[in-house]
Amino acid sequence: MKKQQTLLSLLMFLLMPLLAYSQKDINETNTTLAYDTPVNGPQGGTLQSNVDKAQLKTLLSELRAARKSDNITAANEISSRIDELTHAWKSGVNLNGPQVVGQIMNEPVNGSLTDYGFTVLGYDGYWSAATSTDRITGRIYVAATKYNGAGSDTMKIFSSSNAGATWTLLYKFGYGGTGVHFRTDELDIEAINNGTSSYLYIAGGLDYSGTAYSFVNRIKSDGTEFFYSYLYNSAAGVKHMYPRITSDNSNYTSATYVYMVLTQDSTTGTTHHLKTKFVRIQNPFVTTPTLTYCSQNGGGGAYWWNASGVADSTALYNDIAYSDSLTTDVIITVSNFYRLGFNNLYMAYSKDYGATAPYWTPQITETKVNYKPRIAFTGLDSTYGMICYTRQFSATDWDPYYQRTTNDGSTWLGGYVSSLTDTTFYTDVTAIPRVPNTFRIVYSVSTSGATADFYTRSFNKGVFLTSFKLNPIPVSNGFTPGRAGYRYSTDSCFSISEGTLGGSIFAYTGCSGTVTNAGNNGTPVSFKLGQNYPNPFNPYTKISYALPKQGLVTLKVYDVLGKEVATLVNEIKNAGEYTVDFNASSLSSGVYFYKLESGAYSDIKKLTLLK
Repeated sequence: MKKQQTLLSLLMFLLMPLLAYSQKDINETNTTLAYDTPVNGPQGGTLQSNVDKAQLKTLLSELRAARKSDNITAANEISSRIDELTHAWKSGVNLNGPQVVGQIMNEPVNGSLTDYGFTVLGYDGYWSAATSTDRITGRIYVAATKYNGAGSDTMKIFSSSNAGATWTLLYKFGYGGTGVHFRTDELDIEAINNGTSSYLYIAGGLDYSGTAYSFVNRIKSDGTEFFYSYLYNSAAGVKHMYPRITSDNSNYTSATYVYMVLTQDSTTGTTHHLKTKFVRIQNPFVTTPTLTYCSQNGGGGAYWWNASGVADSTALYNDIAYSDSLTTDVIITVSNFYRLGFNNLYMAYSKDYGATAPYWTPQITETKVNYKPRIAFTGLDSTYGMICYTRQFSATDWDPYYQRTTNDGSTWLGGYVSSLTDTTFYTDVTAIPRVPNTFRIVYSVSTSGATADFYTRSFNKGVFLTSFKLNPIPVSNGFTPGRAGYRYSTDSCFSISEGTLGGSIFAYTGCSGTVTNAGNNGTPVSFKLGQNYPNPFNPYTKISYALPKQGLVTLKVYDVLGKEVATLVNEIKNAGEYTVDFNASSLSSGVYFYKLESGAYSDIKKLTLLK
């Protein structure tokens, strides 16, 4: 026995390093910053030359003072001198891509699932979505792209002026012809206000005729003043992807600037060149804004971080944030090169709105594979920021992870948003402007097949609150992941996600389960059975229906011979609108029918399964 105990002790001693390595350290830890450019890894950009730095510093101080006082005339004049000094590359509207066709809607959105505390913004097969809130009016915006396999996709823009209680379809736009498709998970929006009116800027990505485009568009809160432009000139071998957008509206009003960052993926032979590109809009409220391309060498080079000769599987993800560092405007970008073999988060700091090379380019040391970092700062007179991303702990164990700073990035603290063994496939974060050290985080955890659970967690003035599972039914893990937002209400959380398989957009109000003002509180006035979407389908589709009163409900699927093949609903339901997922993986291709019955009401519709 003693010999066995000795052997067991020796075995445990030998295994301790492995056991320790296999356990997650759930404590917040100090993050190491690196500064050396890695060999064969991401590289820095080309330095801007022939710039009088002393003169630039003086002009930047004058520009900040003019912008703070809303002296637009003086700000424009000083800005022009800075652009001339730094050889800025400016562009008007770029329509070198599929032509856009828009329409003002201003229609109320009907339909809600108030029992669950979220609103369904239509049943239109959305593939990407984003949200932003106007900090002055509190108006919430949601943009979502509707997929159309037979034609071209459509962008829909929704707004709510009462903290998410009711919604309006504000605007929609599409493209002439067929074959224009928005890319999944490439949509970002920024709401700004000039002190009089609210505007929404949207950055997104689309594919058309073998070419990958990125674009920016803008509308006013009443649906007017539509503006649209492509970012850079795309071609078959020059892709522009993953655009992200922010502004300094937390600090300025009529003198607000808008900033964008994106990836340029150019092909040479069998390898790719990935570059971070930077765009600034200094007049976002005029009828036709001007785009200033801030990448080095007249727009041809990278803003800063780039990689050459990489495989097609490597992806460069960027994000951008604004921080008012008490006395200086700071633009901060974060980048990571997924599948390149270098896991650090590559930062770039600018005090001149991206006009010249960044003044500081640290790296957040990261030993684990990670992707899609998202960065947020709280803005005015604040040095608090947070980065969230999805991080691989082991082969199938991916977690939501954060890095946070209290001093504009001089030091960082890292830790798990959630350390459970799971498969997190997306993490997002937003800051509430002018509320120091306060952030909203959402993350999606894969469950099975094409579904996921959706969680939110708040970081309120330096304290993490408990995570809360938002969705009563699974959401998508293959199309639009969840997005973090905020609202001005008794409970400031606002989040959106997409239903499974490119379905509805769900808008959630509430941080911890106590839902306030959720959904459109009206009751349907009549029974309704909606057409399934998508249709034809393989093998998943969604069926929606509405009930004006409580009652026993059955929803069944039949083949062409009238044989029942599936029962989707058979229970008492309260009045409201519902959506059901139908998995036809066990059925053969063909035409089927689905029938809704409740009391004296009955309706039948056809669906087509194509495998």
